[in-house]
Amino acid sequence: MSTRKSLFLSFLLCLSVGFFDLGHSPLRAADATPAKVQALDADEDSALYRDVYKDINMKEWNNRIRREKFDAVLPFVMRKHKIDMWIHVMSTTRPDSFGAEELGSTSGIFAFTDRGGGRIERAVLGRRWGISHREDYLAPSRLVEESGVYDIISDSVRVQEPVGGPMTEYDYRFKGLREFIVERDPKCIAVNFLQDLGPSVTETDTEDGISHTDYLLLTKELGPEYARRLISSEYVLMDFITRTVPSEIQLLKKMREAETRRVKENFSKIVPGVTKAREVGINVFRRRGTGISQRGRTKGYEDPVIQGGDIVAAPSQGMYGYVLRKGETEPPSEIKKLWAEYLRIDKILTSTIKAGLTPHDIIREYTKKFEAAGIILRDNQLHMVLPKNDYPVYSAGFDPTKTELSVDCHAMRKGARATKEENYFGPRIGSLGPDWMKTIPLPPNHHFVLEYFFYLPAPSKQYEDQYLFWWDHEQAIATENGVEYLTPLPKELYLIR
Repeated sequence: MSTRKSLFLSFLLCLSVGFFDLGHSPLRAADATPAKVQALDADEDSALYRDVYKDINMKEWNNRIRREKFDAVLPFVMRKHKIDMWIHVMSTTRPDSFGAEELGSTSGIFAFTDRGGGRIERAVLGRRWGISHREDYLAPSRLVEESGVYDIISDSVRVQEPVGGPMTEYDYRFKGLREFIVERDPKCIAVNFLQDLGPSVTETDTEDGISHTDYLLLTKELGPEYARRLISSEYVLMDFITRTVPSEIQLLKKMREAETRRVKENFSKIVPGVTKAREVGINVFRRRGTGISQRGRTKGYEDPVIQGGDIVAAPSQGMYGYVLRKGETEPPSEIKKLWAEYLRIDKILTSTIKAGLTPHDIIREYTKKFEAAGIILRDNQLHMVLPKNDYPVYSAGFDPTKTELSVDCHAMRKGARATKEENYFGPRIGSLGPDWMKTIPLPPNHHFVLEYFFYLPAPSKQYEDQYLFWWDHEQAIATENGVEYLTPLPKELYLIR
């Protein structure tokens, strides 16, 4: 499982696609887009992504995706789960990236009602913050009004504290919602809180939904009859996020083409012995010694000067190169073996992962294939166990001649968001994550990441490490026939002189 990108890179990405938000301070009054922007993957630095999408009109594409998802996905998921009304409640004090980017606001009440026919009614209600009397606040987002996807839009609320009196903000929070609901009389009302689909143990940034205070205020406003009809929206929310639309796939491919061009450009800029990894925004795989990460995740090893003998990697694009040593015209035999092992593992996974299957089904099938191939499946990754990055301890008790592999093919999400993000709220293929993630069938054209780590035994008198490391993090699409790459898989290592 890859770690989070730096806040600095998130900031740059926000700027590059035209979104900017100073955060969720309780002092923040204006409603602005997005709650947070997470970057493409943990090890790619800003040199790889800075301005990479400058020729793509991201706002136009995102609005197109938003319209397609509301038209096609929204009716499907609500009817699949027998939801008559889906209410998504937001507050600027609670991070809600789905509300901010997919729906277009960080405050207010968004109500989707199935009133029959092919279209779901879409209404924006409640306390959605507008302009403030304070000039130093950001102007509110106009995404709700400009997107063209909503049927009913209540006026936003000017942020200006009135003269004191008996009323508090809580008296206004859900005012009028009961009348709206009574008129539509939904039998099942889904609200944004989690119940069964909890996060992985130690997950630290889960967006859990409405607060207990809001839930009490909501049930009070609705009254006992309609309060009894409330359920968690977790299943309809998960399905809405994970189901892609055609324009989304088109955009993902355009984004990948831009990324691929940038990776090739940055590979061409490498001068062995001079260029540092972060200057070109790539990873460096290198034997470094027991206890030290071969991909540079150990403190003090994050930004090495690229040298001959290194593997340079852009894992999210599935692009890898070898830096030739002085006198070499091709990679040595151990690097050729490492590359061949990568292609072999990738082929097994891409032929096994298919839309419509559950992760349980897929894991069961690839376990047989890897066993037949003489590859040992491991639950934990080398860097996740203690002592960290200690291959002799990690591999103790296993066949020292066989490759050890750990798989974590988790979902990705784009939708109408500013950029692609890792998604741990849906199907997850591999040893990590709670059991419920293994029971969710992969939706059609499932956007996910081919993430895995493997450790190839490589005896050496020159190096302390007796293995070679590989990490793939390539984003791809799972169809009913197998995995489709966003761009063709390179057949050979790039050679860097």
